[in-house]
Order: sequence, then structure tokens, then C-alpha cells
Amino acid sequence: MTKTIYYSHFNSPFGTVFIAKTASGICFIHLSTTSESQFQSLLKKRFRENYFRDDDKLDNEIDELIDYFNGDQVNFKSALDLSIGTEFQRKVWEKIGEIPYGELRTYKWIASKIGNPNAVRAVGNAVGQNPVPPIIPCHRVIRSDGNLGGFSSGISLKKWLLKLEK
Repeated sequence: MTKTIYYSHFNSPFGTVFIAKTASGICFIHLSTTSESQFQSLLKKRFRENYFRDDDKLDNEIDELIDYFNGDQVNFKSALDLSIGTEFQRKVWEKIGEIPYGELRTYKWIASKIGNPNAVRAVGNAVGQNPVPPIIPCHRVIRSDGNLGGFSSGISLKKWLLKLEK
């Protein structure tokens, strides 16, 4: 059965943010999209579902994100639809969601917490596939040597998000 995805966008302190959701919850947030057509291409590639722009359907979710990007410590209440992920990815994303605001954890810590301490690279790949940053705060995950590691929207945005949470 094909899902319907609704999407919208809003302006943030660092540019346009696109957000999409299904009937089950938010399924995709993209922090570094340059245009609506680029976002539509990403939706088509990732989901292969019907998608429609509907700004009204995402008001509450957008309000939470705007508050967060304005520096409020938000306890996100929006439902998530993470069905695009594998079971392993969803375990990693769930563990990332437990990292407290303003704190950092390593890829190795996540691997250990999900019961697979040798899966550090696989954890890194799952972190990189996080479909809903910053709700799942993958920007709080760093390398064991203290370096920031990667971020799907670029290191400069990762630094910005970490500074926001100080």
C-alpha cells in the first residue's frame, strides 16, 4: 500500500528547512536543501511514494523546530515514522534519541549500548542515514578521539547546532 507524504518548508537561522510526514509521523527533515525541486527529488529517491505540499498539515511540527532553532530546549513531541530504516538503523536512531540536550556521545558508545560494540562503522553509517535531524540528534554524536566526525548537512551546521545547545 502506498503512503501519502505531505511536506512543507520554513526559514531557519541557517536557511530553508524542508520537512515531510506520513499519517504515522515525521519521516524526513532536510536541513541543507537549496530548493523545493531538490527536496522533491530527495523524496522521490528515498520514499517512492506520493507526495504533496501542504503547509497546514505540518504547523505543529514546524513550530517545534522553529522553537528549537531559536535556542529553546525543546522536548520534541511530534510522532516519527522511521519505517524507511532497517531494524539496525532504528536501534541506532532510538539510542541517539536518548542523548540529552547539550551532551555528546561517541559512535563507540552507541555501538556498545545497542549490544554490538564492534559495529562502530555500521553505527556511523546508520547515524549518517538519520532521516529526521535534529529530532533524532545525530549532531550530538562524535568520534572517540573528540573530533566531530561527519554530518549529513555539513560540519559547519553540526558546529552551529552544538553551539546552540551550550
